[in-house]
Amino acid sequence: MYRTTVLAILLLSTGAADAYGSLRCKGRLIDVGASAAEVMALCGEPAKRFVTQVPVRAGVLSGFTRFAGFATSEQWIYDRGWGKFPAVLHFDDGKIQRIDYLPRRSGDE
Repeated sequence: MYRTTVLAILLLSTGAADAYGSLRCKGRLIDVGASAAEVMALCGEPAKRFVTQVPVRAGVLSGFTRFAGFATSEQWIYDRGWGKFPAVLHFDDGKIQRIDYLPRRSGDE
């Protein structure tokens, strides 16, 4: 549990190796803006999935902000096989916001 939490925090707080903005699954490119359903249909189930709730604040007429609720943020990790860096897909509101590649396999120590 501790290791999973630390990994999730690291994924959220730092960018991974390189952000290319696309991933190839079954011969088709998955780009930023694709829906979670599209990714699941083409790439299948991710090797790991992290779901976090982040607070959302909204502006009010006085210029201050108020708590408006929570938004769901997800990170899916795909192990792309030997010799390829794992891909991390960052989702907000069910759409890919960013695609990163880890500098090493996610299970390596």
